[in-house]
Amino acid sequence: MNSYLQRVRSFTPDVKLLLVYCLLANIGYGVIELIFNFYLLELGYREDFIGQWRAVATLAIAGASVGLGTVINRFGSWWAMVGGFAALCVGSLGLALASSSWLLLLLAIIYGGSLAFLVNPILPFIMDFERGDLRQYASAVSLSVVNLSIMIGSLMGGLTPEFISRIVPSISSGSAGAYRAAMLLGIGIAALALIPLLRMNGSRRQRPKRRSAAASIEETPHERRQVRMDIWQFVLMGGLMSIGVGMIWPFYNVFLKSLGSSDDQVGYIFAIAGLIGAIAGLMAPVVVARAGALNSTLALRLSVVPFFFAMIVFPTLGVAVLGFYWRAATASTAWPIEVTFISDVLPARARASVFGLRSSIWNLGYAGATYLGGLLIVRYGYNPSLMSFVIFSIISAVVYYVYFSRHTRVQNGEVMTAWSPVRRARLQAQASRLEQDVAESDATASA
Repeated sequence: MNSYLQRVRSFTPDVKLLLVYCLLANIGYGVIELIFNFYLLELGYREDFIGQWRAVATLAIAGASVGLGTVINRFGSWWAMVGGFAALCVGSLGLALASSSWLLLLLAIIYGGSLAFLVNPILPFIMDFERGDLRQYASAVSLSVVNLSIMIGSLMGGLTPEFISRIVPSISSGSAGAYRAAMLLGIGIAALALIPLLRMNGSRRQRPKRRSAAASIEETPHERRQVRMDIWQFVLMGGLMSIGVGMIWPFYNVFLKSLGSSDDQVGYIFAIAGLIGAIAGLMAPVVVARAGALNSTLALRLSVVPFFFAMIVFPTLGVAVLGFYWRAATASTAWPIEVTFISDVLPARARASVFGLRSSIWNLGYAGATYLGGLLIVRYGYNPSLMSFVIFSIISAVVYYVYFSRHTRVQNGEVMTAWSPVRRARLQAQASRLEQDVAESDATASA
């Protein structure tokens, strides 16, 4: 633990300020995300419109993510974060004041497009402005801070509407006005995140070196084809997973209310889930060191299946909350592992685009699934969405594991994070013996 904390203290000043930005920005985001669905319900809309709104916002995220790599390479990750986050604050303010369906859908485009710049530039920023030996820890800590801040935001989102109704007599409990006031408070907190961004020095003045495909000139056609396959397999895993997640996750707070939870209870549930995710994410380097990236990812992604299948058979609040907590823990642990692994597999010139592509495909799948999920929930209830989550969780994890476990660089132990230390040593020994056999054969042939 002391060595872990020492590494955190060794982060560059701008990365430390980045963590403060993540904390404040995502507290505000957590408030808005928790109660916005409730706000729409109080305005008279149902899950089908919620699904449509989420689909539009997610499509906007996907569209913005396509150009994310170009924006970062041209202007730098600092400018991408500042511009995107300022637009997010403006879009969120509009949502808190709007009530008509056409205006809400229009603002969903602004909100979603800017939301692509809330989290996605964080990892490129760390890659550009943190020392190589600290990047894995900085990535894990930043994602944990995001989870922690969303936890705080969820807690505030659950408690603030009731608190506001008590201190402002003209605002009734559980009304659209109470939710609107809580969202405005969240936006005010989020806006404070501009302060640490503006206090950054090196990253604000320095633009990272542009990453170009010219770096691939020395690669053979086979190597370039392999890189493209690796990128699209990683993207495919995210796309498959997004379908299952999109079918249920945007409606999970409403799902919990349908099982008997109140607003403040939903806030506590989301807050605890955020805390669990924040703690679990810090364990990612330890899990990889002991089990390897591939085995860890497979086990973590599949372990949620029994919980969500149980919700179909036993749709009780206890099972739903337990499954929500477990998914928060496993997803927060798996994502840093997957990010580090694909960074080890891909050459440096390909890393700039892979996260933008994955985000774009993820959000396309998520948008379509959210739209369909809202329609199915209104007509058939939550079981079809829960079953979709189970099916696509299994497919995405298995496809990812099968492809990368057969990867040449993984098989020969070249990707150090892929396997456990024992298996990695065995694979490296086998590769060494093979090289010796080839050398002896060449020597014999020469003689």
